[in-house]
Amino acid sequence: VYKWNRACYGITDGKPHLRIENRVLPSGPTIVDEVANAAFWLGLLHGLPPEYEHIAESMDFDEARANFLKAARLGLGAEFVWPGFQKRIASTDLILKELLPIAREGLEKAGISPADQTHYLDIFEARVRTGKTGSQWLVSSFESLKKEAGLHDALAATVSGLSRRQQLGQPVHTWTLAELSEAGSWRHRFQVVRQIMTTDLFTVLEEDTVEFVANIMDWRNIRHILVENDAGELVGLVSSRNLIKYFGKIKRDNLPHCVREIMTTDLTTIAPNTPILDALTLMRNKNVSCLPVVVDKKLVGLVSERDFVRVWEEVFREMAASNEEDLKPEKHF
Repeated sequence: VYKWNRACYGITDGKPHLRIENRVLPSGPTIVDEVANAAFWLGLLHGLPPEYEHIAESMDFDEARANFLKAARLGLGAEFVWPGFQKRIASTDLILKELLPIAREGLEKAGISPADQTHYLDIFEARVRTGKTGSQWLVSSFESLKKEAGLHDALAATVSGLSRRQQLGQPVHTWTLAELSEAGSWRHRFQVVRQIMTTDLFTVLEEDTVEFVANIMDWRNIRHILVENDAGELVGLVSSRNLIKYFGKIKRDNLPHCVREIMTTDLTTIAPNTPILDALTLMRNKNVSCLPVVVDKKLVGLVSERDFVRVWEEVFREMAASNEEDLKPEKHF
């Protein structure tokens, strides 16, 4: 059994100390959320009804273990086996109908002021009712940003948005989702290739048919598809230009042809930390429309003309916003 509450010895500024570490509390993500979590937990301990004192007599250990794992994996979406309930109960119903009243009574017994009880447990209740936890905010913000930006921008905006909202100190259930503008200036976001490259890639094998590859490119609306061998190493690339040449000149029979017959094998590749300007210059000098990004012969991404169009769209949008700000009349007091 993992010891959630345990004694820890440490040294701070040269002074040894012993502390009790209560690891059961989830992170805030703000101080007020963290205190609300503590109020709920400590209220439960003080208000624990008699039927919970010998929980092992009413709940099997395997059921408790399953509850623990479901809570860790699903959060507020979990359902539990719980004493006093014949059917599985949703975590939100369990908290709102059973546990929160116990916690309120427990804080009353502990002599916590009514104002503090209401303030912190109301925050906890609002989080449960809205389903807006810190982890859910992170997931929702990141997934929303991924639809309009690259991986690096989405991560940067999410982390920056989290930090800014933490400093404001408002409970997480009141937060708006992170916005792309929070990722910072393009001067910091667009320096090296890994910040803009596409990582959600479709790859094929040398033995796959050309018709199969053509269909994938059509379904996914992409102009390039990368070819790997059985060891997962990059060995070639099929572009829309290859397909045009194939269907226009090569295919003269009804026999299936393999990707190996038409793919480009003389590839120019780059590393993830290649400066963006260097990559753009290389594409122009080599007259290619994309560059595979490789680490130890393993494909990790692709940077293409489409990525640069997206980058420049964001740069011009930021520049336009900056110009509008500069054109605003000055206020004189």
